[in-house]
Amino acid sequence: MTRTIAAVLLILACSVGATFAAPLQLTAESALSFGDHLFDEGDYYRAISEYERVLYFFPAEPAAKAAQYKIALSYLKGEKWGAAVEKFRTLAGRYPEEETGRKALFMVGESYFAKKDYAAALAAYQEFISRYPQETQADEARMKMGWCYLLQGQWEQGAGAFGGLPKDSARHEEGMQLAKAAGQFPLLPRKSPSLAAGLSAVLPGAGQIYVERPKDAAITVLLNGLFLWGGLEAIHRGNNVAGGILFGFESGWYIGNIYNAASSAHKYNRSRERDFIDKLQGEFGMSIGRNESGKPLLALTFRY
Repeated sequence: MTRTIAAVLLILACSVGATFAAPLQLTAESALSFGDHLFDEGDYYRAISEYERVLYFFPAEPAAKAAQYKIALSYLKGEKWGAAVEKFRTLAGRYPEEETGRKALFMVGESYFAKKDYAAALAAYQEFISRYPQETQADEARMKMGWCYLLQGQWEQGAGAFGGLPKDSARHEEGMQLAKAAGQFPLLPRKSPSLAAGLSAVLPGAGQIYVERPKDAAITVLLNGLFLWGGLEAIHRGNNVAGGILFGFESGWYIGNIYNAASSAHKYNRSRERDFIDKLQGEFGMSIGRNESGKPLLALTFRY
């Protein structure tokens, strides 16, 4: 009986040892899946390492293409705009006739848009539409072109881009609404920088009041008044050197007051424009990479 028990235990020990000794088999799918897990967790740089592992060990596997795309997307999500553009550009050039290449070219525009380089984004979207006019993502590119124009203050071009969506597009109605809304851009309340500067030149602080900055106006009046009074008082007491110094400071504050008024007018205008665009974005929504259904386009479907 004792010998039987010992034999059974020996067999079990050998089985367990063999189980633990068996090495884990790395596959392209398992490496890609772990990279996707890290990506979903927001750990983009570790995800890139896993996707690079796929490319290193399995360069000929279909999963390698997915890994390349996810590397570019990880750089985009990690806000490494230059690297994202480079990787997406490479994919667009490598697979121009495949879904991967088409989506990658669109994502070049999305990367520039996320970077707020709207001129470069505009060029990328135009290139995408020119090369793939029938692609479903072309309408999204047209919409993004409209936003790029608006964000650069070019409301007429923005309205044209929004209104240029085909009538059979699922987003035609949205585009027409945005085109109409963009027409309100030139009607926004604005302040004239030259008028603000002129008012402050005549009466320091008046330009700041005009651009609705009463605190700046009060500080301007106080400082200019103090230096002017101090200079006059010094000269009245016979201290011309001190008076000259104080008048020199006063001249600097006076010129600064004019510049400040003009600058504040520009800030006022930019703030109104930003509020207007924020309102439109809140009403219509805007995201990076939406498909024809309006859902985020941050991944492709690959079969491997």
